[in-house]
Amino acid sequence: RDDLITPLYEPSCKGDSARPEETGTTRSSSNNVDNDKEPILGTASLMGKSTSDTAAQRAAYAAMFAVFVDAINMMCIAPNLPIMVTPGLHEDSFPSTEPFDIATAQYAHDAVEALGMVISNFVFGYIADRIGSRKAILLLMIGSCCTSVGIYLVRSNYWSFIAMTFANGLFGSAAAIANGYMFIIYKNDREKADEFGGYVMATLMVGLTVGGLFTLFFPSNLFRPLLLSSALCFLAFVVCFIFVFVPSESPVEIDSEPEEDDIPLDKRAISNVIIGASFDHLGTLGIYPLAFSPVMYQRFFLDFQIANKVPIMSGNEYRWLFSMIGLAAVPAALLMPLVNKKLGVAISTIISNLITAGAIIALLSVAAID
Repeated sequence: RDDLITPLYEPSCKGDSARPEETGTTRSSSNNVDNDKEPILGTASLMGKSTSDTAAQRAAYAAMFAVFVDAINMMCIAPNLPIMVTPGLHEDSFPSTEPFDIATAQYAHDAVEALGMVISNFVFGYIADRIGSRKAILLLMIGSCCTSVGIYLVRSNYWSFIAMTFANGLFGSAAAIANGYMFIIYKNDREKADEFGGYVMATLMVGLTVGGLFTLFFPSNLFRPLLLSSALCFLAFVVCFIFVFVPSESPVEIDSEPEEDDIPLDKRAISNVIIGASFDHLGTLGIYPLAFSPVMYQRFFLDFQIANKVPIMSGNEYRWLFSMIGLAAVPAALLMPLVNKKLGVAISTIISNLITAGAIIALLSVAAID
């Protein structure tokens, strides 16, 4: 219930798009003096006498925890997927994936999950704009909690598993919502917002790695990590319910007229960013997880088993590699705010994609088997 965590000043409109004064000042009701040392943020009543900055940091870390848990939820059974779709390989493997073969069954899973996440970004981005980022994050966490249990319950049928995976993807946009939330609570401090935006991406990558490593703790049950991730989603819901707050306006009357310094939205630039990000995502999927998840598994493990030879990669080694590759993006996520500041977003993006292309070429050259 939102009334349990009431901002110090109630916003005058729904959502968290209420605009404070650009000067970042508030008027004290007791002595009529300006206080321009703190950002205009509504401090949650359950936090007692915390300053606005402390409340903002707690909210930011709570949102990052939601991102961490959401990443775990998305990855907690991914390293097991090739085993799941290989009938007869494990007692938890699907009896059949007809009409798909092993590779196509994996591609179908990754495709429906990615489609769900694309839809989630649009839908929950709209929800965050309309009713607030706090409520959007809470809905994402409780939705992920339920769909994780749902996937576990339908684990005996491949097509039911695919349907619930799509539903789980529909609640997989915590990183996007949290990233936008950082620019709301640090509206008057762009450098701080950029810093926490990098932290969000780093948290996402670490969460993907931790989620993949969950499979190592349950070697005898391929689906059991879902129950642990579901419990973590509920914990993240509670944490965000307590600490994530809705930024509010100053008690000073705010003019509803547009600010003179407002910059109009550059739709062409936004379109270019979306197109570029789409191609970037396709390139990323080419090596992770598509190249890892059927190519490496089939070439280094399954083909050897079919030929009655000792695989050069064990199941656990595959899980370790699949999980740990996510950590490769953590240094980049932490360095990007600094690089963007020095070189600009466009140049740093081009450089990072060139590095990615070089890494893929190098991997292709060393992964060939005679």
